[in-house]
Amino acid sequence: MTDTSVLYCVDLGEIRWPDDAIFIVDGGLPEAVVDAVPRPKLHLDGGESQKSLTRIGDLAERVLELRSERPLTLVAVGGGAVGDAVGFLASILWRGVRLWHVPTTLVAMVDSAHGGKTAVNLGGRKNQLGTFYPAHKVVIGTHILDTLPLDLREEGLVELLKVLWLERPNELAIFDDDSRYHDLLTADIEPHRIQWQELIKSAVEAKKSIVSCDPDETTGYRRILNLGHTAGHGLEAIYGIAHGRAVAWGLAAAAVLSSENAGLSDDAANRLIGHVDPLLVGLPEFFPPGDRERFIACLKRDKKRVDGRLISILLDGPGAPVQTDQLTAEDWWCAVKKAAQSWRRSELVIAPGSICDDSAIAPPVDKSRANRAAVIAHLRSEKSEIVSPPGRLPADVSDLRRALDMISSVPVDAPIAVEAGNGATTGRFLLAVAANRPGSTKLRFSKTLQQRPHHPLIEALRGGGATIEKTASGYLVEGWSAFPRELTVDASQSSQFASAPALLAAEGHSFSLHLSGPVVSQPYLDLTISMLNDCGVDIDSSDDHRLRFSPGSDLSEAWKFEIPQDASSVVVWKALQGVDKRFKAPPFPAISHPDRRFSELVDALESETTTLQVDLQSAPDLAPVLTAVACCLCAGLTVTNAAHLRHKESNRIDDLVDAFGEIGLNVTARSDGLAVPPGVQIPSKGAVFNPRGDHRLAMAGFVLAANADGLIIENARCVAKSYPDLWRQARRLGYRIYRHQRSVS
Repeated sequence: MTDTSVLYCVDLGEIRWPDDAIFIVDGGLPEAVVDAVPRPKLHLDGGESQKSLTRIGDLAERVLELRSERPLTLVAVGGGAVGDAVGFLASILWRGVRLWHVPTTLVAMVDSAHGGKTAVNLGGRKNQLGTFYPAHKVVIGTHILDTLPLDLREEGLVELLKVLWLERPNELAIFDDDSRYHDLLTADIEPHRIQWQELIKSAVEAKKSIVSCDPDETTGYRRILNLGHTAGHGLEAIYGIAHGRAVAWGLAAAAVLSSENAGLSDDAANRLIGHVDPLLVGLPEFFPPGDRERFIACLKRDKKRVDGRLISILLDGPGAPVQTDQLTAEDWWCAVKKAAQSWRRSELVIAPGSICDDSAIAPPVDKSRANRAAVIAHLRSEKSEIVSPPGRLPADVSDLRRALDMISSVPVDAPIAVEAGNGATTGRFLLAVAANRPGSTKLRFSKTLQQRPHHPLIEALRGGGATIEKTASGYLVEGWSAFPRELTVDASQSSQFASAPALLAAEGHSFSLHLSGPVVSQPYLDLTISMLNDCGVDIDSSDDHRLRFSPGSDLSEAWKFEIPQDASSVVVWKALQGVDKRFKAPPFPAISHPDRRFSELVDALESETTTLQVDLQSAPDLAPVLTAVACCLCAGLTVTNAAHLRHKESNRIDDLVDAFGEIGLNVTARSDGLAVPPGVQIPSKGAVFNPRGDHRLAMAGFVLAANADGLIIENARCVAKSYPDLWRQARRLGYRIYRHQRSVS
């Protein structure tokens, strides 16, 4: 077998290329990379679409048009899919021509470009046809890392970590040093290029060492490279998350199972989980019904099975992999859930660093609009299109969309059970949707969501003819037989109690919604009315206590709704800018939103010589971060007309007062709000901030961290409810963020 040599360079211009080379280049690469490759070159689309026999035949014809005689060297310039396709062609063209790889992703640099495997897909099955055909040379240009999006770099770190844990445990020390690891997760490569080069070389040598022991996969030893992939492939298939992210979760699950079954010490398991912790994203907040069965079915098709037995790779210690056939797919599912629970509940240390890349800030979608749009689209079926900015969806939004998709997948009168998760909006909107379908709908609420007030909405839906019973896990809803002509609701605790039934008008019903009391957070009900009107519902709101809905003439027409970024999420960056002048926050989206007044309130806090009085009747979500800003600026603040804060994810007034008090900050509760006295307030050193599982309080903790020497935030990842990428973006901004407690229990 050919011994592949690896050429390291900073710039591809340093390489002496073969005179007979044809460069096959992923056309989606940055222009700087494409231009660095000499001619002749063929462009092709990256990704799995190139890995078919039809596409390989087309590519072969294009190659032969350029050169139809030996010698010939095919140079694959791209990620793993391009390397697979070009490698397969090189192995079969004239029974083999020379092959070079120029990997352009970190995953390809440390993994797929080495080892000699080529493959194409067959039908819907991945990598079914392939050969062993090692490249003659692999060229690794570290300048390519400069062009990689951070997401792709993080995915590559997963494979790098995997192979070092298998073969080079002495090289792992950098990941134990929070400061040095932080450097790998920031945007600028140049100051840390030598560090990157050393890590890549170590990973490549580790991969080659493993492959050399079993080059043709005849002894089974090479299977150890499947560490993290057993569960990873299942998660990738059922949740559609990126391969590297799925393998990161697989490594976390392997740490759990290795500590339980393979002799890996708790300290070593915690160490591995700590290494992958910053790279873990993508799993749902709550696992919907049926996911377990889908995961197990995926693992039953795992190509690493031998004689029908699942071969699992665990660790007896760093650098000590073991293979076992004693674990089931069910064991892996339980380990994934355990790892996910530990990750979500872990404590994070948040500390200011050098501000390096404020372009990394990308607030998520406006979840208020996204949730309403999801219900409208569900009720209008194929007549709706929702356009969202890129990025991960808030947990509330993804939970609601997933539940509505499940409801849409069954006949309207069929019984169904769906997971509502932890979001009040999700649960309340689903209660209304369930009341509107004639079948039986079992809604599973988290324990926290069960404790939130829903009674006024439930009474309104019962008044319309729905049967709603409380269960141990949520609610069982039997929908009404005919749509009611009138519903009556008390929205004095939450405007969602009015918005939920109002949204049902999108299906084309004519009815009246009587508001029996004052509506709290009126702008959010106004938003519901505006979106319904936009999709073709006629609404008479001339009576302050009654809304009359009827189908408009254009209700049957196609409806396209573009969802902007979330103004409430921009608030946290405006707050950070208020206390950390090195940073410039992104602008508010150009939409009407009650939270847009936040910048003015921060300016007022900075200039006010006495205590600032703020009425938050219409914008209660501002209270936590505004309180944090007041503490950081030593300013006095009184929040009034916000008693409804006691009915949020937590009792947001009393819990805020307690959370701030536990770290030495003086905030007092009022019957309708809270108060902060003027004067210096700095969190105590090494303080632990407990947000009580409330995403808005966790965001307030982030703001407080700007004035703290490493504030520890418990359950910090509860921010996923509205801003799942907050901590990753804060890290990219320059904040040092790392796991404090590393536990597999």
